[in-house]
Amino acid sequence: MPTSQPSKAAAPAAANGSAARFILFVTVFFDLLGFGIVIPFLPMYAARLRVGAGAIGLVLAAYSIAQLLCAPFLGRLSDRIGRRPIILLGLFGSSVSYLIYGFAASFAALLLSRLVHGACAATISTAQAYVADTTEETKRAHAMGMIGAAFGLGFVLGPAIGGVLGAVSLRTPVLFAAALTFANLIFAAARLPESRTVRAGGAAAPAAKARAGRRSLFDLPRLLERHCALARLFVVAFLITFAIAALEATFALTVPAVYGYAAAGVGGLLALAGLAQALAQGYLVGRLAPRVGETTLAIAGAAALALGLAPLGSWPSRAALYAMLILIAAGYGFGTTAVATLISRRTRPELQGEALGLNQSMLSLARVLGPLAGGIAYQAQGPAAPYLGGAAAAFVAMVLATRIGHIRAA
Repeated sequence: MPTSQPSKAAAPAAANGSAARFILFVTVFFDLLGFGIVIPFLPMYAARLRVGAGAIGLVLAAYSIAQLLCAPFLGRLSDRIGRRPIILLGLFGSSVSYLIYGFAASFAALLLSRLVHGACAATISTAQAYVADTTEETKRAHAMGMIGAAFGLGFVLGPAIGGVLGAVSLRTPVLFAAALTFANLIFAAARLPESRTVRAGGAAAPAAKARAGRRSLFDLPRLLERHCALARLFVVAFLITFAIAALEATFALTVPAVYGYAAAGVGGLLALAGLAQALAQGYLVGRLAPRVGETTLAIAGAAALALGLAPLGSWPSRAALYAMLILIAAGYGFGTTAVATLISRRTRPELQGEALGLNQSMLSLARVLGPLAGGIAYQAQGPAAPYLGGAAAAFVAMVLATRIGHIRAA
């Protein structure tokens, strides 16, 4: 399999790459910490504005819809002007969206806050492109996993902090998240170096930039055509995320009904899953990927996800529930990290942001459709149905992952 070779300019930067990636880890962690603080209160905040259940669903989906539409173009823009400006834009957009959210007095303002946040939410895919710029291919899976671990830890700790702040008022967690994200913006502006020149500094860079300049930023058909060789990887990522999104939409209904846990227990179980995912991405991926390869890791992740989902909701054992959640969380962590790494390794350096942004769009589409499908299945067939459907999606992802070894660089 041919892969892109790092330019000689990458060598000096490699020595500083670890420090830059640590700063990036901190930046992503605090960005997702703010997100985790706010999200649990969104339905309650909307209800206080006398917004109906359908409108609440639209508000929740607005973030993913905006991200679906904007992520590929922000990724392409990061290929042109650098990763750092796009990460800073994402942090600025997050901070502004929290302020709109905190002072919203109508459904329209609440919806606008989620659209602004989603439209600027290029932090994860651009961070992944940053990792691609600053790591050797053999070490990339571990670095990608650390970004995923920052994501997971932010979601574990965010709701806990939000719960404490929410005791003051519903607005307090939102304003705290706005202040935290703005402080994170200042930190990143002061400490986060640009990475784009690390991999674009070779002799081919001027020609690549000239070609990029001639392409229309919003030429979606050409974007899809350019990355059609990665279509199977995008589908694998979509199916894995679709399965987990269906679980997220119905888990709080299933656990009390089948396993007898109250709200606090549901939160504890989600924290366990978040920690398991962070451990899988932040530690195990780095250990396993060099030994077995990213393709095997993607297959194993999809298989673990399917095995964990299939009995959920129909096997009423609390001990089994813990095991299922660990399988689900680890499988999702393995699968998504391995796919992002494969996309990065099979894409030319000047197209990293574009390809990873397109992958982020697929994940956003899954997070729009997965909860809809999960909710419909739960209502029509009962608690086990969303997870059997998710297991089927994960199984298809596993089969597709066995056939991705022949993909060539985009």
